[in-house]
Amino acid sequence: MWRRIVPVRLGLTIFGVEIISNNDVIDPTSPTAQKLAERANLHIQNETGWDRLKAIFETDEFNSISPELDNVLSAGTGGLLVGMFIGGIPASKIEYDDFISRNKAATFENHFEAKSKLQFSVTKAMAQGGWRVGWRLALFTGAFTFFTTAVSTYRNKSSVFEYSAGGLLAGSMYKLPMGPKAMISGGLAGAAMGTVAGVVTVGIMKLSGTTAEDLRYWKKGWKEAANRYCTKLFRKNF
Repeated sequence: MWRRIVPVRLGLTIFGVEIISNNDVIDPTSPTAQKLAERANLHIQNETGWDRLKAIFETDEFNSISPELDNVLSAGTGGLLVGMFIGGIPASKIEYDDFISRNKAATFENHFEAKSKLQFSVTKAMAQGGWRVGWRLALFTGAFTFFTTAVSTYRNKSSVFEYSAGGLLAGSMYKLPMGPKAMISGGLAGAAMGTVAGVVTVGIMKLSGTTAEDLRYWKKGWKEAANRYCTKLFRKNF
């Protein structure tokens, strides 16, 4: 029998004031918590930036990618979908108007043929326009997320600097085929957008009392816990 997975309850603290309490938090003064904290601090002290960076590309026992790469793929996929929508809707509208203008004097066998050709033209234009914008936005959002995560993981810190650096690298890479001047302008534009995104993101995390490191470790912990639960459940049933 499958058992229900109980969700983890998280607290919320704004400006040092606890809005939502979390009764599942371990007492930090307990011997177990102190021992775990000592082990974590020792691991962090012996861990280098390259060690953390290499861990991004490692898979677990289930051959699953790391949460960092999972975030990159999610950002790229989201950028693709948003880009398909942004590019597809205007392109379909333009093609609709162009089709009507081109075929004012055209003769069709029947009404269904005209509607079929119109639908085909509009759908084709939507797909082409959506892909033209979608892959570019997916490339930029994926690269921005990857570089931001890589810099943050290497420094083991999360600040506006990581977002600015990620935007700079992503913008430069995006303009790479256009030459050095385009790379510089693209990098500056990406850095500006990354700085804005960093200010907003870091500000929200400050208000909620969390950090990017907390979110990263929570996601890893949830993933490992889910894997252990699935393994235990599989062994019990089979």
